[in-house]
Amino acid sequence: MVSEETWGIAAPMLNSALKYQDTHEIEDVREAIDKGDAQLWCGARSCVVTEIIEHPRSRSCRIWLAAGCRKELVEQMLKDIRSWAKMQNCDKLCVVGRKGWARVLKEFSQPHTILECSL
Repeated sequence: MVSEETWGIAAPMLNSALKYQDTHEIEDVREAIDKGDAQLWCGARSCVVTEIIEHPRSRSCRIWLAAGCRKELVEQMLKDIRSWAKMQNCDKLCVVGRKGWARVLKEFSQPHTILECSL
């Protein structure tokens, strides 16, 4: 469970990232965090939402929502998330986001492209 004080700081930042997608609204994010299906990471000027993905032969930590100060996200928070993911026995750290993140996260590869069609 996230305190109301923390959520009051994180929610506006997360809303700014949610406007670039159509799969979740802020209430969905809060519910996933409160249920323990997702994790909220808060820095001084940014926040991240992660989730653990179980595959038959691997386990990955997926960053699926990030907002705020990019420098803080990349230079500070990513280290903590990486360490935590290793402690959770994850063998991959994935970032799902806009194409611009590929320019910033140089150590990450882009092995796949996800294509989507609305029906």
